[in-house]
Amino acid sequence: MTMTLSKGEKTRLKIIQTALDLFHSKGINATSVDEILEKSQTGKSQFYYYFKSKDDLIHNVVLNFSDMLKNRQLPVKYDIESWDDLNLWFRFFINGQKAMNCDRGCPMATIGYELTKAHELIRQDINLIFETTIHSLSKFFHGLKVKGELDKQADPQGMAEFCFLIVQGGLIVSKIQKNTISFEHSVSQAMAYLKTFQKKN
Repeated sequence: MTMTLSKGEKTRLKIIQTALDLFHSKGINATSVDEILEKSQTGKSQFYYYFKSKDDLIHNVVLNFSDMLKNRQLPVKYDIESWDDLNLWFRFFINGQKAMNCDRGCPMATIGYELTKAHELIRQDINLIFETTIHSLSKFFHGLKVKGELDKQADPQGMAEFCFLIVQGGLIVSKIQKNTISFEHSVSQAMAYLKTFQKKN
């Protein structure tokens, strides 16, 4: 069931979505409130009606992203149920980089990189987003182990964290190198390594 947003809710969401795009492309420090207002075609009175400050907006951007992830509104593969699904999950990030000409990294990591000690709550919420992603991967590997399809020494949590870090590193490196060659090689090697834990018949 699709909920109809009020005019005010639409304005608030427009500011949040515009801010996310600018934070993702430029970072939070290089993005001013005035730039967000200009690009979202909103005014300062509207901004300060919905947000106490720029930091409050940043936090709301993170919370909105978290809600989208929980409600499955992001175009990423959520349920990893096979090795093919895992490969598709990796490919999603590679293809995303290609589509953006390798100009950006992970939106939450981009925001998180510039946080200070004063942003502890925002850091925690970004970490929860990361943990949600890792959990979905760990669930897949744990399921394989329960079914007896992985060796006893396989560590589902460690394997999930490995996948997550391959993606995060790949996003950063491809942005710097302006191509996905190393990212794709790393994913191929990661898949080959992970499959060494498959139980041999």
